[in-house]
Amino acid sequence: MDFQQILLLLKFAHVMGAILWVGGASILTLLCVILDRRGDDQATLTGVSYVALLGNRVFAPLGMATILSGLLLAWLAGYGFAAWTVLAAVIVVGTFLLGALVLGPTCGKAIALWQETGDASAAIALGRRVLRLVKLDLGGQFAIIALMVLKPGWVDALLLVPAAILALGALAYHRGAPAQGMAQPA
Repeated sequence: MDFQQILLLLKFAHVMGAILWVGGASILTLLCVILDRRGDDQATLTGVSYVALLGNRVFAPLGMATILSGLLLAWLAGYGFAAWTVLAAVIVVGTFLLGALVLGPTCGKAIALWQETGDASAAIALGRRVLRLVKLDLGGQFAIIALMVLKPGWVDALLLVPAAILALGALAYHRGAPAQGMAQPA
């Protein structure tokens, strides 16, 4: 097996990891948003419990494998400090930390609160906070995909595409905020 074949296999592993990581998180988020909009708190909390379960057991390992294979691929292919590699690495760190330090633990707290006290209203408030933050997280992940595909330089107009995707993620996050004076925390 020559060097080019090794790079292709590594690229395949990287892309498959990204598809499963981002695609799985996207579908699970969409499901939870649909359940929440139906007003079915029990179903929404069940969805959030699956987010917690899959986040730690599937998405975190997939994310780590995708990140490591991407870094190795960039190093072996000699991409160095191209704009798209640096920006993607920064966003990856942000999305990974958000997932590991905020999303996962908050899902866990919501589910523990629901199971231990039966207080669905407090648990659903935490679950809705997670759903808002996941929109921001997915905006980052989609921006990374745009960077990987477009490979813009530092002064390339194509940098506006991932910037717009990040802005849409932030907009989706803010759009989900409760109105002022509502008792339901976000």
